[in-house]
Amino acid sequence: MSITRYPLHNIKKRHLLAGGLASLMLLMTGCAGNTGGSTVAEDCEPIAEVETMTEGKLTALVVEHPPFVTTEGGEISGVEGTLLKEIAAGLCLELDYQVTSFAGAIEGLQNNRADLSSSNWTVNDERRELFEVSNPMYQSTMGVVTKGEGWHTVEELKDKKIGTPQGYLWNEQLYDLFGDNVVEYQSDVAVIDDVKAGRIDVGIVNNHANSWRLTQPQYSELTLETMEPSEQLPHTQKEALAVVLVEKGNVALKDGVNTVLADYIESGQMQEQFEEYGLDPQWIADPTETED
Repeated sequence: MSITRYPLHNIKKRHLLAGGLASLMLLMTGCAGNTGGSTVAEDCEPIAEVETMTEGKLTALVVEHPPFVTTEGGEISGVEGTLLKEIAAGLCLELDYQVTSFAGAIEGLQNNRADLSSSNWTVNDERRELFEVSNPMYQSTMGVVTKGEGWHTVEELKDKKIGTPQGYLWNEQLYDLFGDNVVEYQSDVAVIDDVKAGRIDVGIVNNHANSWRLTQPQYSELTLETMEPSEQLPHTQKEALAVVLVEKGNVALKDGVNTVLADYIESGQMQEQFEEYGLDPQWIADPTETED
């Protein structure tokens, strides 16, 4: 499959185009919703009374982004895929997950085509304005993939050709710092594959997701380091916390998500998921920590 790569300075225009195309695809196909006959017991008692886009269903926009979300085999799983199933079960709703792109998920949730989205989303002030934001799930850090060089500082990356996936909050900062040396890709996998092939020098990706991916034999020559904090790269100066994004105004659903999330962490389920995928449980959030 060919990979589209382009300079970050064109990203705003391309994001608008991608968002428009994603909207069209959502309208035409519904993003291939995945739900069968109802599995909700008639005597199910929900933990909270919530309103959703479709009565009896919880519609989620997700991005194929293992180990957080994967739909291989026709069933959603992964750290956040499992959480979504727990949320639906706790609310006595049928989970209808729809697979799309990062841009499509944001645009679709903004335009009332889903109730929520959970796909390794980190939070900033703009997203707090656009959506209801759950309590933190885990810390999401910036990882640096190289072909064995082990680079992890801003100084080491100067004059290097850098790839990063679409949709990350650090992208504009990378462009401001490294200019036209930065190109954007459609996925983490595409970035890593081009580092492996030598088409780029460095990949800037999610650390947790790709610590799991780089255990695969085909990536044995690559190394992954955590980006060293730098004032030149503000994203590294504070915790990047992953959250569930909920349709704006649906506070009851956000509260329901938070109730299930707290139990998911306290019960040890999230730790089990982290350990299954070789992730470090130390990054899991304190269940008493709130977004507000």
